[in-house]
Amino acid sequence: MNQLAFIPAGVLAAAASWLVNGLFFSRTGAFAVVYVAPVVEEAAKTSFALFLGTSIPLAHFIFGLVEGVWDTARGGRGWAAGLVSLASHTAFGLAAGWLYRLTTSALLAVAGTCLFHMGWNKLVINLSRKP
Repeated sequence: MNQLAFIPAGVLAAAASWLVNGLFFSRTGAFAVVYVAPVVEEAAKTSFALFLGTSIPLAHFIFGLVEGVWDTARGGRGWAAGLVSLASHTAFGLAAGWLYRLTTSALLAVAGTCLFHMGWNKLVINLSRKP
């Protein structure tokens, strides 16, 4: 296993996700946040980790760190959003790593983690709506 390849895996996944998600967010809004972004992000994080022969959970952690720094630097949502990004993507990575070890299938690891991520994003959107 390439010990430090989780860093470029997470950074490449963040860059690819930022580009692809940007195409969908401007057109579909909340739909993209709940249904498109999880597929793009989970596929990118896990695929880059496997392609580079590195840790799936650590690649997800780096992705969450990049997204968290971006959220914090952008303002508006602040450092709390950054910490939530880091924690949630780390949890998705632990789930993806566990599913991959359990099934030895990248497709099942990505699919299972997509469902987890979709549920999380739907919960966050519902909780953030003003009554």
